[in-house]
Amino acid sequence: MKNSIVLFLFFIISFNTFSQGVNQRVNPKDQRYKDIIKELGNPLDGNPIMIINYMGDKTGSYLWFFNQRKAIKPSYLSDKPTDILSGIYIEDHGGMVEKITFKDYAEGLAQPEFLLDYCFVKDSDKDGSPEFYLTYFMNSDGLDAKPLKVIIYTMKPNSYTFYKSKITAYIPYQEEDKYYTEEDTNFKQLPTLIRKQAQDILTKIKQKDIL
Repeated sequence: MKNSIVLFLFFIISFNTFSQGVNQRVNPKDQRYKDIIKELGNPLDGNPIMIINYMGDKTGSYLWFFNQRKAIKPSYLSDKPTDILSGIYIEDHGGMVEKITFKDYAEGLAQPEFLLDYCFVKDSDKDGSPEFYLTYFMNSDGLDAKPLKVIIYTMKPNSYTFYKSKITAYIPYQEEDKYYTEEDTNFKQLPTLIRKQAQDILTKIKQKDIL
């Protein structure tokens, strides 16, 4: 009887965990990172500084790469300027199928930087299709307000096609500048809970004053 109860509880916990999605952040020092690179390779230019592995019962297994590479355009803000690249892939038959990619470049006095602590996968509106939140900052010389961007990749239910939405906050560095946000057309059409999640990311970063 006791064994049956233990087995039942294990099944319930396992089912709940899987139904909510396995969401693993993988760093270069992790064995899982080494296994992914060995088995599937690196699909983007540069080096992955983090990989997110998301697996849902209805969505399958996704690998989300965050890469840096040596800048391809002239840049003066850093001695070693870097471009940032990101790509979301679904695992399929022992390989990866590209779903959507992203790039931004260092150039002149601009240097893009991932804010990895604020890049994550979450099903905010509980519709069974997770959203992928990519947060990054464009560092510059400080003469103008600096853009802090949250890009949201969403899928419609029962679809593997990704849609891109974006909200941008402008961080003031001069007394005459004011903090403000801009939303693109796609962002305005997102469900309320997804918009709130992205807005909360901007609010937390602003409150922590980490930029």
